[in-house]
Amino acid sequence: MSDFNSTDDQSWRDEPDPQPECLQRHDGRCEGSVEYRMSLSGTGTSIPRCDYHWAKRLETEEEHNRKYPVLAPSDFDPDYAGERWDDEY
Repeated sequence: MSDFNSTDDQSWRDEPDPQPECLQRHDGRCEGSVEYRMSLSGTGTSIPRCDYHWAKRLETEEEHNRKYPVLAPSDFDPDYAGERWDDEY
């Protein structure tokens, strides 16, 4: 029985890493190199994206942060609709 941690068989180390495929390749718009990019959602998972889709993801994140800032906008009135900006209910 072979033990994965065994030093006898190190053939798995000689194989090159497979070329990652862009997560969004199905839309046919991939451009540039595909690399593992950091997750912007905070999961810590690296996600393979091409240069084009990475730029689009950064744009989406920027728009999200603009629409939903961490701090309430200066004109936010919690009495207007009975809502709160923070998560403390």
